Amino acid sequence: MTASPHRLLLVDDDPTCLALLCAYFESAHYQVETAHNGIAARELIYRHPAEYFSAYVLDYHMPELDGISLLQELKRNHHYQMVPAIMQTSADSAEDIQRGIEAGAFYYLLKPFSKNHLLSLVETAVNGYATYQKLQRDSLRLAATFPQSLQLLEQAKFRFRTLTEARQLSQMVSLLTPEPHKTAIGLFEIMVNAIEHGNLGIGYAEKTRLMASNTLQDEIERRQTLPENAHKYADLEIQRHADRIDISIQDQGTGFDYQPYMEFSLERAMDSHGRGLMMANKLSFDRLQFLDGGTRVCCTIQL
Repeated sequence: MTASPHRLLLVDDDPTCLALLCAYFESAHYQVETAHNGIAARELIYRHPAEYFSAYVLDYHMPELDGISLLQELKRNHHYQMVPAIMQTSADSAEDIQRGIEAGAFYYLLKPFSKNHLLSLVETAVNGYATYQKLQRDSLRLAATFPQSLQLLEQAKFRFRTLTEARQLSQMVSLLTPEPHKTAIGLFEIMVNAIEHGNLGIGYAEKTRLMASNTLQDEIERRQTLPENAHKYADLEIQRHADRIDISIQDQGTGFDYQPYMEFSLERAMDSHGRGLMMANKLSFDRLQFLDGGTRVCCTIQL
């Protein structure tokens, strides 16, 4: 079996814990490198290009340079700020988790954790980063042929139905913004939500089951062919102002309780999804607001 192209950095000052992490990954076909503290991890990270590692697994509390301090430093460097960090912490450290969220840590391993939880969370983080990297590559390729006259655009409306259309549209629209690589991933997450949860009615618990059985894509395609969904679409509207761009995304669903998904939840900490809206809110936009019972999202990007 070929090795995974994904390389992980495991960081823990406890040799026993570090050895256990390595053992968990022995049969998972990731490439693994280790560091015994935050300083050694920092030296190893900066020795390579940002894309060298697909994710960092960091212990929160370490002497000299702990996981959160290392993460804060990495997030200040635009080359490394999108690489996902998975923080190991205790389940009762709500203040630590809040501090981590503010620093850009969206994945948590709550101790004690099992091998299955570890591998599931790492797969989620790595796949999310791979999606971001693809969006970034495609956006750069698109930017090379992007007519400069489109920067004069003041108002536009687009209609999309599928995940492929959502990906293409998020890339194109992001080129109108100051930081396309950040905008594209946030737009894509919101558009995926509009399709899956909005138009197709796939709820949180159901998505969890579908992802566990690796049948989510099949179910999306099946539901899109049903008579009640065949003509459903979502709209994306752009309005440019002198100081900002407003983007509105409207689906044809019945709405949902969006508030729990705007912030981190200990109850969902180990789930394989449910972070997209929070990450979009924290990373991609200056303001994100749900309206009309959750069927419409308004995003603001300052120019």
